[in-house]
Amino acid sequence: MCDDLKDHLKSPETTFLPADELVQASDMILSFGGDGTMLATARKVGRSQIPILGVNLGGLGYLAEISLEDLHPRMQKLLGGCFRIEDRMVLKCWVEGSDDEFFALNDIVIAKGSYPRVVSIRTTIDERYLNTYTGDGLVIATPTGSTAYSLSAGGPIVEPGLHTIIISPISPHTLADRPVVIGADKTVEALIVGHNDSLTLVADGEYGRLLTQGDRVFISMADYSVKLVLFEDKYFYDVLREKLKWGPPRNTDDKKD
Repeated sequence: MCDDLKDHLKSPETTFLPADELVQASDMILSFGGDGTMLATARKVGRSQIPILGVNLGGLGYLAEISLEDLHPRMQKLLGGCFRIEDRMVLKCWVEGSDDEFFALNDIVIAKGSYPRVVSIRTTIDERYLNTYTGDGLVIATPTGSTAYSLSAGGPIVEPGLHTIIISPISPHTLADRPVVIGADKTVEALIVGHNDSLTLVADGEYGRLLTQGDRVFISMADYSVKLVLFEDKYFYDVLREKLKWGPPRNTDDKKD
């Protein structure tokens, strides 16, 4: 188990390792917690391609595949090989003139925080002008992250196994500013043009760095993916309907519209 748990699980039979050593010593990583824990686990796993199985201990939990109540029967399926592995795309983000790189399974967020005025972000795709978004910021999300902050900002729900990039403005000043879905082979550039104070760049909910007017942020698909463990009887749209409380499926014999 990870060193983080050493103070909570005082077991002489348990081997504790630092996160990087644990990943290298594992065939699969089990992440116990909510979506935040899954995102933190994905950061630690990084490029290693070690599959991750999420066990949901939180509330909404889109990323975690199973609940704690299902853990034992699912482990039997897991040990019997009754599972599949799905590749999820990752975003890479960097700021012009900086050596810092940030990676996100869910999203890259450029936001003004508590600053009371709107900000303007000039956005291009593969060096072709798209729009200057004026509002509270931008969410650039993967399909996996389409049910996270992007959804709260009015973005579309996208099947998580697809390869696309979602650009969603946060509280746009103009109703004509709408979310856009582009191909994952594109590079998004966000230029801070209308803000004199600092903005915050956040990758998967973890603070990245401050941005100021004139900074250019680039986002593209990373050169690696994160592997998630899934079970064949868990269907994305069933989970979506349950989490969003859309209600049970209608009787297939009901012919009414």
